[in-house]
Amino acid sequence: MKLKQNLMHKIDKEETDKRSVNAVETETKRNIFSNIYVEEAALDYPITQMVLQKFAHSTIIPIRHYKDVFNRTNQHFGLQKQHPALILAVKNDSLLYKGPDVCQNFGFSNFYYTSFLLNCIFDCEYCYLQGMYPSANIVAFVNTEDFKKAFTEIVTTEKEPVYLAASYDTDLIAFHSIIPYMDYFYDFFSMHPDIIVEIRTKSAGQVFYNEHAPLENIIIAFTLTPEEIIKKYEKHTPSLKARINAIKTAIDNGFKVRLCFDPIFIDDEFNSLYEEFYNYIFSEINPNKILDVGYGFFRMSADFFKRIKKQRINSKLFQDNYCLIDGVLSYPVDQQEIIKEKHFAVLLKYIQKERLFAL
Repeated sequence: MKLKQNLMHKIDKEETDKRSVNAVETETKRNIFSNIYVEEAALDYPITQMVLQKFAHSTIIPIRHYKDVFNRTNQHFGLQKQHPALILAVKNDSLLYKGPDVCQNFGFSNFYYTSFLLNCIFDCEYCYLQGMYPSANIVAFVNTEDFKKAFTEIVTTEKEPVYLAASYDTDLIAFHSIIPYMDYFYDFFSMHPDIIVEIRTKSAGQVFYNEHAPLENIIIAFTLTPEEIIKKYEKHTPSLKARINAIKTAIDNGFKVRLCFDPIFIDDEFNSLYEEFYNYIFSEINPNKILDVGYGFFRMSADFFKRIKKQRINSKLFQDNYCLIDGVLSYPVDQQEIIKEKHFAVLLKYIQKERLFAL
């Protein structure tokens, strides 16, 4: 009770940042969180205070530790995803991880990833997060200075540049109007050019590109799929046209842009879409103005797949047969090679082979 009184004392409703609330982009408006859980240890952090002012009308629920809520048993990811809560927490364990083999390292041997957020505001049917986490609630870690220390330590121990995937397990650009993490890290990354940062996104948001100068070591990686796949599998995400507009803004403002055609689906419903899709993309986006292209087929840890299949019982995607190789489910290699050859015949018209990275 005392903690709740302290929380409410720190929230001055009359000073709510109305401008920030009104600026919430379309894709995040559905996520004006009705419930916000706050760890005791997270209370006094600047991010916490900013969020509580921005969402002053939310119900604030004090908690001892985020795992008390996030790791509870018998949660249903799909149902919870309809109205997720926000959990503000301090991350005390590992802040940096070695990049997994299922993710592209784009030629960097020192490949790491980090997670400022657990979960994503979007609800893509194929997303592995629904098999990775027990909860659809979003955990936002507020101790940014500790992350910076971890990044600095790894840079000092590595002899080569570090490739840091900062947005694999979430979408930082889509979340920017709720917590602008890249604002908090921009100056840090500008002072550490030996950290190559990839920010992967499906967002149509353009605020970050308009408010910051580009950095040589920041890459904005846009995930693109045919509109038919967006409508079927990528719930709550912006349209292809909206993403292209964001790409154009990022390029015009000088940001390094990567296009990610990942995941690719092998399906009679979609196979005929890709050639026209690639041609359309490069009729809208000058291939000479992008850094490179990432390409990969739908793939997932067998353990994650099994958990998701139990919840998405009506999903054709999780009823199809896949090939299991080293604990990862995907399409049979021979099918992948046939489709890849067809797709590359189109892509190589626009992108040199050395700028096309396939997993």
